[in-house]
Amino acid sequence: MSKQIIPSLLVTEVFFPVKDEKGFAAGVVENLGSQGFYRSFEIGYGYDQEDRKRILRAKEQNNLSILQWLTFLTYQTDLNVSALDTSLREKTVKQIKESLYLAAECGVSTVAFVPGPDPGVQFRKQGLEAFYESLCEICEEASTFNMHVSIEAMDREVHKKRVLGLTSEAVPIISKVKEKYSNVGLVFDTAHAALNGEDIFTSLELAKTIMDRLHFANVVLDPESHLYGDNHMLIGEPGFLTIEKMSRILQKADELGIQAEKGLPVAVEVQGRDKNDYFANERTIRVALESAMNLVKKQLN
Repeated sequence: MSKQIIPSLLVTEVFFPVKDEKGFAAGVVENLGSQGFYRSFEIGYGYDQEDRKRILRAKEQNNLSILQWLTFLTYQTDLNVSALDTSLREKTVKQIKESLYLAAECGVSTVAFVPGPDPGVQFRKQGLEAFYESLCEICEEASTFNMHVSIEAMDREVHKKRVLGLTSEAVPIISKVKEKYSNVGLVFDTAHAALNGEDIFTSLELAKTIMDRLHFANVVLDPESHLYGDNHMLIGEPGFLTIEKMSRILQKADELGIQAEKGLPVAVEVQGRDKNDYFANERTIRVALESAMNLVKKQLN
């Protein structure tokens, strides 16, 4: 199990209040990357040349894997990879493709992004077709940088309301892209799957051939609760995701052989909210992930 799981740190969420400060992300990759627990770091977008060099150096010195989320690039500029408006879709693809050069300077091996907003039942099919076209174009460009492309399916009805929701819809689209481009995969997020009303274990089985990363994210599933939705909350009750549930998910991923050869990067997605002791959140999620991994080891022994 220890070989199969690659602990990953979602820098942009875990340190949310300070994520955009100059030098901060680079410092996290340098410091925590040298400690040995995290072998993968998931960073944001918009670092200057000095920070890009620092991230690359830390990656090379500590043999790390770096994923870059382009979510903020698309959010900040109202870009949309699944836009029905062809000119907007093409502009979005162009921006993402142009960002790959800077990603390469950070030593990024995977870029990741999310689908655009759901245009509604009437236009959903066209939106998914547009998303497929964008994904193909981006995968082709990313391959020239020897980069992988990961997609995160979202919830469609509750909170994020993105065009691509259910795992059962994401798998055929990504599989279709994979027929042309091998450098594509799915980030499986437990919160989105749960909000979509999916059975996590069934969805893992569905996604096993295209899944390349796991995000443990917790949600309250009671629609009457003020906490209902994808709020990147702490692990445990009143949410559905407990340490014990995390361990069962890890065990299922192991049984299914998901990324058995390369190892499966696993991150705990809890948004940092403390502007003073912002490392407290990292310590909490590290304990959660270590505890879940240890539970699996006990069960296997």
